[in-house]
Amino acid sequence: MIPSAPPPGERPAPRYSAIERALADAIGAARLPPGTVLTEEPLARLFGTSRTPVRTALAELEARGLLGRFEGRGYVVAGGPPRRLRLTRDLLGLPDPPSAPQPGSAERIARDFEAAIASALPFGLYRISEQAVADHYGVSRTVVRELLSRLQDRGLVRKDLRSHWVVGPLTARDVGHYFSIRRQLEPLALTDSAPRMPAAEIRAMWQRLEAAMAEAPDALQGRLAAERIAALEEDIHIRLLARSPNPHLLRMIHQSQIALTVNSVFASFVGARPFGLALREHAIVLEFVMRGAHQAAAAALEEHLRLSAERTRQRLMAISVFPRPELPAYLIRQKR
Repeated sequence: MIPSAPPPGERPAPRYSAIERALADAIGAARLPPGTVLTEEPLARLFGTSRTPVRTALAELEARGLLGRFEGRGYVVAGGPPRRLRLTRDLLGLPDPPSAPQPGSAERIARDFEAAIASALPFGLYRISEQAVADHYGVSRTVVRELLSRLQDRGLVRKDLRSHWVVGPLTARDVGHYFSIRRQLEPLALTDSAPRMPAAEIRAMWQRLEAAMAEAPDALQGRLAAERIAALEEDIHIRLLARSPNPHLLRMIHQSQIALTVNSVFASFVGARPFGLALREHAIVLEFVMRGAHQAAAAALEEHLRLSAERTRQRLMAISVFPRPELPAYLIRQKR
């Protein structure tokens, strides 16, 4: 029986290994008796996957001696002459399919996939195999392409000259270029957006910032949780700009905010990161916004981005001294 989804944050086993395990269990329990012929297409349909993980699972079972080859197409369960049975979910020990997708499963896959892509960014150029991603998560290539398109919109992945999806490398020079764009565009969006924001929403941002500043000693020493930092940065760099009526401006900003990902990767390596200086800079921006001094707030945001650029470059260089992380097999390192 295929195991249930792993706990959040834990990556699922490759799809083929779950199929291999289910077929081995069915053979061991004699639900698939000796001589049963197994072919890719009906198994792929029953397991709800493509043929590739089924093909890999069958090859693994042959290597273990549980299956053999015969003159016909497919494999045969070892120990008897070939015979064709109608394969069912019961024979394979599979549960009935859920009537609806498991809630949150798509988002869990998206978060895990993005985390893997982000982890590869500072460590070189990687090609992303669509089929391997689909097999890893047990989803269709259509789902994978949708996720890749989302990441492309955010500047995390791109297509090379051969139309292969690739990620990285992200250099300190790249970070400088991205911040140059942000210093021009984010203050402009702030002056468009802040006057349109409800006062209650601005107060909520200030309250979150005040709560974090109450922990300023911890923030300065790098003990503010990465998730908390991400929420504070989203307040200033996403929510505060989101009411700009110019969707093209917001899209260009979104595509240049790859530095936010660098900071998340840095936090994942060191457990957290010092954030006290940025907290104070955020406070200056929000204080001006609350006073209605939007041009002054925009100038304060530009200065914050200037200072952040150097901090982010330093973090990127710090990441480069860490050993390359263990990445999923669907990320294939390329030679430049």
